[in-house]
Amino acid sequence: MQALLWRRVSFASRTICSIPNRASTTLRTPALLNMAARPSSARKRERPWSSAAGAGDTTTVLDASSFAMMVDTYTLLDEMRERVIKRSRDVQKLAKQSIYSSLRADNDKAGKQIEQAMSAATELLPIINDAAKHTGGMPFLRMGSYSNALEELAEGMILAHFIKHGKVASPKELNELFAINANKDKVAAVELTSEEYLGGLLDFTGELQRYSIARATDRDVEAVALCRDACDQIFGQMLNFDLRNGGLRKKFDSLKYTLKKMEATMYELSLSGSAAGLATAAHAKEGGGGGEEADGNE
Repeated sequence: MQALLWRRVSFASRTICSIPNRASTTLRTPALLNMAARPSSARKRERPWSSAAGAGDTTTVLDASSFAMMVDTYTLLDEMRERVIKRSRDVQKLAKQSIYSSLRADNDKAGKQIEQAMSAATELLPIINDAAKHTGGMPFLRMGSYSNALEELAEGMILAHFIKHGKVASPKELNELFAINANKDKVAAVELTSEEYLGGLLDFTGELQRYSIARATDRDVEAVALCRDACDQIFGQMLNFDLRNGGLRKKFDSLKYTLKKMEATMYELSLSGSAAGLATAAHAKEGGGGGEEADGNE
């Protein structure tokens, strides 16, 4: 029994001793032996972009002068933008005042306010063109406040022209007015874009509806019919555009309701006209019958 136990212990000892020492085997690889032979300073990782001068020195990798130029350009454009926004408010204010004057039949005052607004808009044009030179030709200062002010001005000009001539002014006619105004100071004239003109035209229909109500209170059926016809023709032309969702689309949707209101006004005028006609005829008949009866009694 003791002999058998002794044989098992001997076999286990031989098995354990036969397992290789992995740590010692790993240290014997050529790469690690070479690494161990190198000094610790040589084993530090060398950075190819590090300066050879010293640890405190840095290498310049940016052109600071180009950044200084971009900062100057950015500051200049920001100043231009503030000037355009501030002056555009004056253009929009004068345009609104001209609309107010036109609706109250003060055509002379409306004309002067439109001229002042055109002069202010023309004054900003060189700033907008100069800013475009710094942005690859993109007139980014025209978008926003300035373009909105031109839409408002176009609305006032179209309304004043309609009240005076009974017709809707075309983009060519409005641009000719801008050119005449600019020739006074010998400067470049403003030219409305299609979107600016259409925006002003659609806004004009809302003011035209107010004008038609004022004419209806005076029983001016012909003027109301002219306003209705203008809105109807504008609506027909706008149907040719494939308008995306945006400002023009919202204004066009409003035109549908404006046209319905004008048609309702025309219908009410026709009813009141018929009632007035019947009352006049009845009054005349009663007056005529009374006269014949008086003659018979005589």
